[in-house]
Amino acid sequence: MEHGKQHPYLYFDRSWVGTFVKRLRHDEALQREWTGFVTQADELLKETFVDEAYADGEDSQHGRYGPPSEQVARMGTVLGLVFQVTGDLRYGEKLKSALLHYSGYNKWFGKGLLRNDPPWHSELNTSRFCHGFAVGYDCIYDILSDEERRLVRGALLGLGVLPTLRDWVFAETRIHTLDSMGHNWWAVMIALAGVGVLAVLKEEKEAEGWLEEIVRIFPEYFLYKGSVLGGKSPNYDEEGAFYESVNYANYGLYEYLVFRLALQETRGYTGFSDIPMLEKAGDFFLHTTYPASERPLTVNFGDGHIHNGGAQAVKLLMANGWGDARLRWYVQEWKSPVGFYDIIYYDRIWTGKAEAPSCDHASVIYPEIGWAVMRDGWKKDSTLLAVKSGFTWNHAHADAGSFVLYHHGKPLLIDSGNCSYGRPEYQGYYMQSVAHNVVLYNGKGQPVQDIARGVKEPGQVYHLVDHEGLRYVYADATGPTSLHFSRNYRHFLWVEDVMLIIDDIRTHEPGTLQWLLHYEGEAIPLSNGHLRIQNGEAEVTVQHLFPSELKVKEKEGLADHAPDTKVKYLSYETVQSGLDTKFITAIAPVDPDRKAPDVTVTEGDEVIRVRIEGGGKRTDVHLNLRADGRIMHRNCIRTCDGWETDAYLVALTRPADSDASDGSDIERCFISYGSFLRRDGRPLFSSMSRATACIKLSEQVLSVSIQGQPYIRAELRPPVMPAAITTTGNAELLLDEKGLIAIRQITAMPARRPG
Repeated sequence: MEHGKQHPYLYFDRSWVGTFVKRLRHDEALQREWTGFVTQADELLKETFVDEAYADGEDSQHGRYGPPSEQVARMGTVLGLVFQVTGDLRYGEKLKSALLHYSGYNKWFGKGLLRNDPPWHSELNTSRFCHGFAVGYDCIYDILSDEERRLVRGALLGLGVLPTLRDWVFAETRIHTLDSMGHNWWAVMIALAGVGVLAVLKEEKEAEGWLEEIVRIFPEYFLYKGSVLGGKSPNYDEEGAFYESVNYANYGLYEYLVFRLALQETRGYTGFSDIPMLEKAGDFFLHTTYPASERPLTVNFGDGHIHNGGAQAVKLLMANGWGDARLRWYVQEWKSPVGFYDIIYYDRIWTGKAEAPSCDHASVIYPEIGWAVMRDGWKKDSTLLAVKSGFTWNHAHADAGSFVLYHHGKPLLIDSGNCSYGRPEYQGYYMQSVAHNVVLYNGKGQPVQDIARGVKEPGQVYHLVDHEGLRYVYADATGPTSLHFSRNYRHFLWVEDVMLIIDDIRTHEPGTLQWLLHYEGEAIPLSNGHLRIQNGEAEVTVQHLFPSELKVKEKEGLADHAPDTKVKYLSYETVQSGLDTKFITAIAPVDPDRKAPDVTVTEGDEVIRVRIEGGGKRTDVHLNLRADGRIMHRNCIRTCDGWETDAYLVALTRPADSDASDGSDIERCFISYGSFLRRDGRPLFSSMSRATACIKLSEQVLSVSIQGQPYIRAELRPPVMPAAITTTGNAELLLDEKGLIAIRQITAMPARRPG
């Protein structure tokens, strides 16, 4: 810190106060927010402090230290800022009383921590105490006597900062490591202790060294990639996603950014180029939100709540300088209340352009944590399908292969959620496979011990496609369910208004399978054997196409955040015991303005065909059973309606009234895990390795999306050469002549085998 800089300085200084007071005189919008903030301060004046005997009266890791730590954190920020702006001593004196009262505590953590081996001396409440004391000390420094400063500073260091640094940072005493606590706790504990260090830089001669160590080690947290030996997940996907859940991404990132903001204000520190995913972290919150007319929803995989987003972390990203119009749109969608940082960084967060993300970026995949999100747009009440197949540990549930669907502003196909962590139902039901939309074997899913020990082989998601009205991704849930399954693949193919879920299952021993469907609202059987899920005005139909015989059983589960409330879910179960099973299910969100598409299924020679007709289009989806790994050292070529291919999946779209027999009427072609598609000896698509590709065909333009191996060279021979050719990603056009189009795509060598 530059010599002579005076308190307050953590988040604002006296110069800012003077400018803010002048602005309040003419900025009516800011006046309204400030009036509400002062009202919060007035309410805090009425509060009484929590006695330590009460706080320590519960024998657990947190005890009852939550209420006092939350109180002092609120008082430090709210009372501190209002005192500085108004000069009203009532606010400063109340905050002083709080700091002196909680300085008298013997410890800032639940006594249950002392039974750990070795004992711990800090937990999340400790960090909140650190934050409240740091900001409070900074804000009322001038009205504290020398003795009061010594007492408050001594408590901040002796009860908060040093116990935390000894548990989490110092090499001589450290208990924790990224491999044991590499989740939200690590970021929260060290970050808020860091704010405490910044608050006493001028007065504490050793603080400079502590700060340097905290700054040095934080990149390791964000760049931690997990451990095979320890069964640990990466913390962050390279695209900015956090594995635990949206809820804990918000919590851990927010608290880190609180520290980074103070570091920036105190030191002008804006480096952090060694934490590249921070520039993308806001996109994770964007892509996991669902804008709805009533209120936005969140993709709530893991521990979180469907109605809680990441607005706090997003606002701190903006305060730190990572703002853009999309993030401002996000915080406005969530109608996040204006707080301490909003007031100080009002212009960065709340003023300026706000706009929804582009439809060019409607879908996203996070391969390192196993999440994918697809949507048909960013307008309110659109349709969103999210898939998870990743790690299981800590706050990440045993939900490999699960999915949720939101439509017309409502959740329809859902995750069961969670409940209080102290309830037996939390680990006994909510975290287990049975509480998610997965496939069970003889009623069993992932091993129960995965929650505490971590999954040995995590699930994966592969090959996200969002191209020309077709969306696709597939989940490999085999690793987490390998106790029962040798093959547990789930393909999601979204063609216009229909989502096909294709499950490709092989078990070690014959048994029965249960295809689970958790839903919100009512499940209404229809006369044609379909099912309608209805939640208010939102509806979706569910049609099991294959196998033709399934037993449907109604099961009893538990409501989200309400374990005493029973809810219904469905289990579609195989009639006969077997090793190999395919499930094909059609899910169609209902749009009252459009006629529902017709979906039919037929079986051929080692091929299953699904036909989707609607909106003037017909799409034939062919599942090549020979390509499911059953054939060794032989090709898996099949002929599907005249098309010869070795692809696992082929989807061909043409006009509904078309009867062309030469393939010239194909408007869109999708291939999953295929090296060629040809008709009458003429290849439409060819590549030496099997690839996943989607091709839009017309006389005006040919557009192609392709992925697979790190090096792909594909050739296309369309019926008519187009006027223009476009590619997605980093694919490049090599050749365009004499009826042949050659495309090459080179990507980074993957850490694992490509899907």
